[in-house]
Amino acid sequence: MSSDTPGRIVTLDADAPDGGCPSPELYRRIEGRLGYPTDLFDTPGLLQGAILRSEHAHARLLRVDTSRARTMPGVRAVVTADDVPGLNRFGIVVRDQPVFCEDRVRYEGDAIAAVAADTLAQARAALAAIEVDYEPLSLVTDATTAEQQVPLHEGGNLLTQETFHRGDPEQAFAACAVVVEHDYRTPRQMHAFMETEGGIAIPDDAVGVHFRVGCQSGHRDAEQLADILALAPGQVTVEAMATGGAFGGKDELTVQPAAGILALKTGCPVMIHLDRFESCRAGMKRHPVTVRMTTGCDADGRLLAHRVEAVLDTGAYASLGPAVLENFLDHATAPLYRIGAYSVSGRLVYTNNGVCGAFRGFGGNQATFAVESQLDALARELNLCTRELRRINLRSVDEPGSRHQPVRWTAPPVEVLRQAQASPLWSPETVPRGRWLTGTGMAMGAQGNGLGDGLPDAGGGRISLSREGRVRVEFGFSDYGQSIGEAITHSVCEVLGCQGSDVEVMLGHSRGPDSGPTSASRSSVLVHGVLARMLPQWMEAVRRQAAELTGYPGDDLAHGPGGVFHQGRQVLSYRELAEHGRREAMVADARQDFPVAPGQDHPVGRYLQLQIATVARVRVDRLTGRVRVTDLHHITAAGRVIYPPGYLGQIEGAAVMGLGMTLTEDMPAEDGRLRRDNLDQYLIPTFHDAPAQRVDVLDGTPEDDPFPVRGVGELGIEAVAPAITAAIEAATGVRIRTLPVEPGVLLTAIHAREVVS
Repeated sequence: MSSDTPGRIVTLDADAPDGGCPSPELYRRIEGRLGYPTDLFDTPGLLQGAILRSEHAHARLLRVDTSRARTMPGVRAVVTADDVPGLNRFGIVVRDQPVFCEDRVRYEGDAIAAVAADTLAQARAALAAIEVDYEPLSLVTDATTAEQQVPLHEGGNLLTQETFHRGDPEQAFAACAVVVEHDYRTPRQMHAFMETEGGIAIPDDAVGVHFRVGCQSGHRDAEQLADILALAPGQVTVEAMATGGAFGGKDELTVQPAAGILALKTGCPVMIHLDRFESCRAGMKRHPVTVRMTTGCDADGRLLAHRVEAVLDTGAYASLGPAVLENFLDHATAPLYRIGAYSVSGRLVYTNNGVCGAFRGFGGNQATFAVESQLDALARELNLCTRELRRINLRSVDEPGSRHQPVRWTAPPVEVLRQAQASPLWSPETVPRGRWLTGTGMAMGAQGNGLGDGLPDAGGGRISLSREGRVRVEFGFSDYGQSIGEAITHSVCEVLGCQGSDVEVMLGHSRGPDSGPTSASRSSVLVHGVLARMLPQWMEAVRRQAAELTGYPGDDLAHGPGGVFHQGRQVLSYRELAEHGRREAMVADARQDFPVAPGQDHPVGRYLQLQIATVARVRVDRLTGRVRVTDLHHITAAGRVIYPPGYLGQIEGAAVMGLGMTLTEDMPAEDGRLRRDNLDQYLIPTFHDAPAQRVDVLDGTPEDDPFPVRGVGELGIEAVAPAITAAIEAATGVRIRTLPVEPGVLLTAIHAREVVS
């Protein structure tokens, strides 16, 4: 695509039809009939499990006495570190987190023991009877000084550090006409999914343990659980059931290790389901980031130099922290903009402040908040329109990325900016004078698909005909509400010309195809590529079977609603094919490596790039300092839209999460204790808070593009925070650089400006 190819702009409508091919599962979800792992109370012989967690953020374990708990009514098993059959460690990147602590606890919420009992009340009573003696140790709570404090792990508190370089930043800064330097802070955010962490472990003497849980990678979980339970890989099965929200918070193991050990110990199925209090205390959080950013430009606004120094608090254990750091730094290089030279560095440190890991945006949105705020600060110093400064520095689609890697855009960045400039939200809003201050601001963001930087990243699928005569499509991806099942159904219906009721989508089973984790916005890309390989093979196999059964030439047969057609007339239903044909001959498998930049010895960054520009309109209350976001307008360039309702839902839902991060959501830690324990204290946006949203899609994807589809699960959160803070500045003259926006801080700053003026 040349840089002057504008593409076409389409506004998605929430009331528009979904393409005429809704899946049966969608109806079950809407009607509340969809089964979740924490609903499985009718499992025969089911026991209830509960986990004893540390009362201290950092302490030595002197004694764990479970003798009284073991004799209590209804108790079937009590387990500690001594009862872990295999490796007492787990972690996606670094296996540093114990299933049960052996001699030391590192955060308030660390697991010490677990109980299985006939009822949940009995299990919790037994937990209360376990006696634990602690020797409190010095706390590590300040991420910026963690490296100088008592080590929480062998090797110290610096888990990893990384730096990206380009050119000579110091020489470039010397040539700058304007330099701005600011500190930014982003909060520890909670996923706040509707269904908290939970699931069930079912022992099987012949096979091992079958897990039915809410997770994001059945195959990866099965590998870790086999090591923990000292079982062969084939003895552990993980069924990632429909999950009531995840957003990264169920990427790591949660209740599975404890449930599995208790199931093996008792020989009975064991359910563990964290209540909201326990989820707040022990669940995964977004990494809080402290960053100092220095950026310089020439007198015309061209970016010359950029320096970033960031510290990410990963908490007590690594989880996916190293990957989050890499993605943060990738975004901190300002991938949308040309910068002559930069030094972007970050440190990921251990503290006693809970545990942080994957979260929608994966570090990218924290970096974008600071980068976009810096551009606004430079424009203000130059007395230049912020949109004009961006236009001057935006890359073209033909340029390499910020780390010299080839990248693949779906539209010119300048066209995304042009559409944002034309947003109706720039029109002045009529509001009563006096109390309310109004303003409009914008920000841009880029988001790459895939795991990035050369990590193994492939996925496969399978298509077959079920005994009942339905087109069965299997992928390893988990379904946690991201509409992947509906997108698959829609794509299959479009190719086969069939109906949603003809298709059966099976997801997330570790015995099925390994599609890799449901993360990094990678599933849509792989689904599209794998289906493009599988469907022609399967259609041909079905035509061969139909030709044998009907006597018609296979080339004269076609797929359609409910079966196979000859000259417009159905000659075989899929059910008849399943009953009379050889189903084993009607199976197709395919696998695809995730697209990476060609011609690289080591893949750098993310090859498939998406863009968004978010325009925000706000009202600021001069009496309270509270901010009301009334409108968000998103212009997206993320390839072809397969399933419009899913696309719209992903962008709008992610934006509301970004709204919470910007205005209300924070999980502060004080002396190693997280200060929010329920949703009455941790304030997520409600329907009342949600703004009116408009989503436009700019699609200049050529018909012959080999990668026309991108994943948009994280794109909507990318630019929300800097767009809102830019709008607040437009309304009040105050720029906020610490999130969430504190009404009292904002109000004080507003009054101070009014006194000066």
